[in-house]
Amino acid sequence: MLEVKRYVLAKMINPNSVFRAKIVYLILSNDTNEALKLLSQEYNVVEPKLKVGMPKGFSKNPGCYVHKTKTIHVSRREILSNPHIILHEFYHHLRSVKNAQGGIEKYADGFAKTYLEAYAEAPKKKQ
Repeated sequence: MLEVKRYVLAKMINPNSVFRAKIVYLILSNDTNEALKLLSQEYNVVEPKLKVGMPKGFSKNPGCYVHKTKTIHVSRREILSNPHIILHEFYHHLRSVKNAQGGIEKYADGFAKTYLEAYAEAPKKKQ
């Protein structure tokens, strides 16, 4: 039982988990620009631009990343507070800026999922 408690405590105070939970909290709180700033600092990359409105050919998607302009586009203002989409597109930005080959969708989804899981597991303040 003591080992389980240690594991849970270590997982709760893991600096990476705290950072990830904070990023999701910022996005949910409509402070997406601050979240992108912190993510960019954490991964040592240039901060992506953020734009409401999709480029031609992407109108059916809720979001996309355009390498040429280093811009995350979202289709509607409400999506600015959707952590899965913002983090998914930031992953594409990260891969693009780091000159990694491709940004496979499942890896972008996995990247977003690690942040969402950290937020879900973070202790919440009691009212």
